[in-house]
Amino acid sequence: MKVTPAIFSSKDDIYSALSRLKNVAQQNPLPSAEERRQCLTRLQAALMDHETSLLDALQKDFGQRAHEESRLLELVPLLGEIKHAKRHLVKWMKPSKRKVHISTLPASAQVFYQPKGVVGVISPWNYPVLLSLGPLVGALTAGNRVMMKLSEFCPQTNQVLRDIVTHALGEDWVEVVEGEAEIANEFSLLPFDHLLFTGSTSVGHIIMRNAAEHLTPITLELGGKSPLLVAPSADLRDTAKKLVFGKVLNAGQTCVAPDYVMCHSDQKQTLIDYIKQELADYYPEGVLSPDYTSLINVRQLDRLKGYLEQARAAGVQCDNLMPQGPEESDGKLALYALHQPNDALSVMQDEIFGPLLPILTYADMSEALSYIQQRPRPLSMYLFTQQNEDQRRCEENITSGSLVINHTLVQVAQADLPFGGIGASGMGAYHAEEGFRTFSHSKSVLHKRGPNVLALLRPPYRRRIHRLVAKFRTFL
Repeated sequence: MKVTPAIFSSKDDIYSALSRLKNVAQQNPLPSAEERRQCLTRLQAALMDHETSLLDALQKDFGQRAHEESRLLELVPLLGEIKHAKRHLVKWMKPSKRKVHISTLPASAQVFYQPKGVVGVISPWNYPVLLSLGPLVGALTAGNRVMMKLSEFCPQTNQVLRDIVTHALGEDWVEVVEGEAEIANEFSLLPFDHLLFTGSTSVGHIIMRNAAEHLTPITLELGGKSPLLVAPSADLRDTAKKLVFGKVLNAGQTCVAPDYVMCHSDQKQTLIDYIKQELADYYPEGVLSPDYTSLINVRQLDRLKGYLEQARAAGVQCDNLMPQGPEESDGKLALYALHQPNDALSVMQDEIFGPLLPILTYADMSEALSYIQQRPRPLSMYLFTQQNEDQRRCEENITSGSLVINHTLVQVAQADLPFGGIGASGMGAYHAEEGFRTFSHSKSVLHKRGPNVLALLRPPYRRRIHRLVAKFRTFL
């Protein structure tokens, strides 16, 4: 039966919703594998039933976003994640056996994975379907109830998402919350059993402080500046193809989009020429091409144009790589190359989240790796190379949420890989088995049987006891 979703507009409303879900969770604290699988199956079916409505809503919220792009970037990885979770949830739920110390024998030990309770999810506007329902899949697989705070910048998509989750799951599993920044702030102050936030690093600081009020466990997916490093051995034509794929899909409004490029000085012009060719193939009419996605709103367009203005004022050369059409139109902005911007500029301090591409050059790989090492740890790093040694150096010397060799963006759609950042790019991970663990409490269970050997070691401690304790030390 379809449930009419509630609209929450105050702290009291969302607190009442949380209290209700906590009561539901207490009545059924350990949903069976079959209950969880049914939830995932119903969600899967509802997504398929509402696919056209979702794609239309995304088009309206963005102003221009091709259905094929939304399907590729949001629905395909999400449905893959659901399928993977359904296949593996029984194995993930199974308690893991652990060894017991010889002093405790006879006994058995295991780790039991139980739902945390009610999980809060705060999702962003750039991928409003994938980044709201993806965490929902992980939380449901672990047996939790969920409250989702959706972005206020995607009202049309939010309406369809409410219909999907209420139709598929009902009010015993999920509540949907909408509202401006004030509601989001109140949402993050609630005493959830776990809170996942996807968004900017600056807001992540606020979310973490708010969660600390109740010592709420938290997962932060923050993004940051993901470098794309072109090694001297790289195939530049292939690099340009993969770079354009990762940078211009969704107009660069992707947390793992390549944020800046580092290439050898001898490679730079050839790489730029290939990028221009690839862009011309993608978008023959430049920004007027119907497949080129708009920026979500005027605020984001003005922010990016501000970066360009600041860079030009500082003497940075900024080239439009899409000269086939106007530089901007109907909320769309052409992809620009910014040559050697200095680190003090906003475009090199902030996550760009749009079609601007700083290009830096290096003299040798050690210089490039040192540059990346000295900056905040990125959510993703991209390396283009034909040499295994380059891969080894990046694996060992660069700490990042993920490392992708000779491609971009595709790591997000890997259902069996965790997704998460480190340091300034976040903490914790979800997707795959790591997502199940994130939303589960790992409870130690020790079952003691038979005689209690440790009773021999009770006070008063005489010489015989000292000898016994000394022998136990050899088994530690």
